[in-house]
Amino acid sequence: GLLGMASSLLLALALGLSAVDGVPTMEAMRTSRHFAGTRPHLMTSKRPAVPKEQVASSTTVKSTLASHTGKKPSFSRNPLRAIGRAAAKRLSVKESAGVAFQRPVTSGPRLTSHDWAKNLWSLLRFKSDILSRISGHLTFNIVLAIIGATWFHMFPEHFLHLGTTGHGLAGAALSLLLVFRTSSAYDRFWEARKILGAVVDNSRGLARVAPTALPPGQATEFGRLIVAFPYMLRIHLTGRGQKPVKDTSDAPDVLPFVDKRQEEVIDSYFSKPFATLSLMNKILAAPQAKYPGESWTKTLEMTPQRLVLQGNVNTLAANVGACERIQGCPVPQQYSRHLSRYLTIWAATLPYVLAPVLQWWSIPVIAAICWSLFSIEEVGHMIEEPFFALPYDQVQTKRVADVIKRDTVAMYKQQLGVDLATREGLESPEPQWQPQPALV
Repeated sequence: GLLGMASSLLLALALGLSAVDGVPTMEAMRTSRHFAGTRPHLMTSKRPAVPKEQVASSTTVKSTLASHTGKKPSFSRNPLRAIGRAAAKRLSVKESAGVAFQRPVTSGPRLTSHDWAKNLWSLLRFKSDILSRISGHLTFNIVLAIIGATWFHMFPEHFLHLGTTGHGLAGAALSLLLVFRTSSAYDRFWEARKILGAVVDNSRGLARVAPTALPPGQATEFGRLIVAFPYMLRIHLTGRGQKPVKDTSDAPDVLPFVDKRQEEVIDSYFSKPFATLSLMNKILAAPQAKYPGESWTKTLEMTPQRLVLQGNVNTLAANVGACERIQGCPVPQQYSRHLSRYLTIWAATLPYVLAPVLQWWSIPVIAAICWSLFSIEEVGHMIEEPFFALPYDQVQTKRVADVIKRDTVAMYKQQLGVDLATREGLESPEPQWQPQPALV
């Protein structure tokens, strides 16, 4: 059995070393008996005839790539990689020619299975955020493990041996509590992401309708508040709601879209996002929300669009309330306290179970077990507060605000030709609404 496994591993290694760009060569495939048995024609030097349709499609792909890159692509190794290189070269040629490409807004850090070494190294260097938060609890249990191992080593006849049965049953119940605790905390995190997604959708709806439902001047002021709203929501949810806007890190992003008077009004409110929505309502209710000289027929025609604006503003107010519900209502303390007490007692009595079995090796084993369980508990505590406790802005409030800003500025530039930050391109005075003659 071991000889068969070794031969299989050597065959796989030979195929892997003979592969070029991840695809094995024909010579390597012919050395495999299984492959040759299922493909007898590959054992001969003759190649099977290729259908005419496949040859035509291959010729079309080659000619297309040659027209884009100026070179005849080679399909001798990996055709997919050749196509990717041709597309990358085409993009580089356009960029060098001065064609501007709008890059997407960057998201938060994403980890993959290839980052295992980096993650382990950050733990060994004590750069882990979770490790720093559980360091006190972990140190306490390591000290208890040292005391238990020392007690068993010096006085084994007087050692308190608890056995493994009771601890095993208690550990099963503890694992269920940890799973339920982490699951309930993750539900809060995912609900926060869905609410922020609704904020993006409603803000885009406002930016899409406002340029056509309001006169240019009022639409521009309304659009500037659309850009400011997500940044005000971010300031409010991240514990900086009582600071002036100019003293926050988001000031460079939001102040170009807010006048001095509006900034003073927003700073006077306890909830900055609600202050922004109040200014939006003021614009929608003002007499200037209608075109000068607008007829009643045009008012009836524009009423549905203006009702859409008011409805989206009301929905944004509901989104703010939903975010505040997550922020202000934590997981019940009785549940968290019971889990914390249960875990502490179970981990504190673990040396009296493992010391007679592992002796001095029980210290690192208990340290590893406590680290894993305490980390799971702390992950639940962290994702329970998605707007404030998570590092690196994992809930992506900054990205949401940047996306809304990018899309709103682009929509206004396309529909009105106005730069929201500087108001350049805004017509003055306001255009008069001219009634259209009736069709005969």
